[in-house]
Amino acid sequence: MDCNNIESTIFFGNGVNRLNEDGKSWDDILTQISYRKVISSIPNTLKYESIVLPQKIYTDGYEGVVLKINGIRDVFLVDTELYIKEKLAKEFTQSKAPDYYDKLARIKADNYITTNYEHFICDSLLKQGCKKGGGYNEPKHRLLPHFSLERDEHPVRIWNIHGAVEDEESILLGLYEYSKYVIDIEKVLKPIEQKNPNVDKSSWPYVMLHSDVHMLGFGLAYEEIDIWYILTVRKRLIRKNIIPRNRFFYYSIIDKSYDADKMALLKTLDVEEVQINFDECGNAYEKAYNEIHKRIRAQINRR
Repeated sequence: MDCNNIESTIFFGNGVNRLNEDGKSWDDILTQISYRKVISSIPNTLKYESIVLPQKIYTDGYEGVVLKINGIRDVFLVDTELYIKEKLAKEFTQSKAPDYYDKLARIKADNYITTNYEHFICDSLLKQGCKKGGGYNEPKHRLLPHFSLERDEHPVRIWNIHGAVEDEESILLGLYEYSKYVIDIEKVLKPIEQKNPNVDKSSWPYVMLHSDVHMLGFGLAYEEIDIWYILTVRKRLIRKNIIPRNRFFYYSIIDKSYDADKMALLKTLDVEEVQINFDECGNAYEKAYNEIHKRIRAQINRR
């Protein structure tokens, strides 16, 4: 890999959406879509399972099909998960894009990867003059490029890796789906480990291993097993000299949620922490994210 030609990737999470006054945390969202009390002290993926699995025969406001086993009506309503995902998709469809997306779009990154379900970054890129290109895939194919745009005759690829609002079934939420997703990722990465020359380079896991990655807007909860899996596989492949070491930056805001142990773990995985000071005065997070934007832009423009 020629270090002068390595691509740049911006990898962002829900923290960017929370820059809006009406931005919600995952706890807020799960509580809002749930028809039962949410258990507070467990990981979000299991919170979702605790909402879905103790299902009633009927879910308020939704008519589904009741599953029958040996002619006996079972308490599992097969469409309850879809109902919950429809509620979630509606919440995000009605949300407004923070202005920060326009700043991210102005950075001349080659790839944008997000765990968010909306198309705010794609909309911002189009608004700034990018043209629609080829490469559209159904949202359920989360490992492949969702959109491919063109900027100054160069491709810009966008992945919604946890699904997209227009296809509720594609939305990734619970532990069951996360675990299956990791298996899918492993299938994509296996040819790299086997040094197979016919590696599919169109997936976001491949991009995460072969570009410089700038990660922002993540608390990096340990239930995000797909992200942690990518980071650990990357380290293993580097140790085996199967892939060259790309640069992976994690932009951490030094607020009350700062986790020094997690940062130490990231360091062992060859992730470079970029600390961002937190000003306790007004607009603290806006100031912090503006500083993150400044740092990313400086790194990418340095190429």
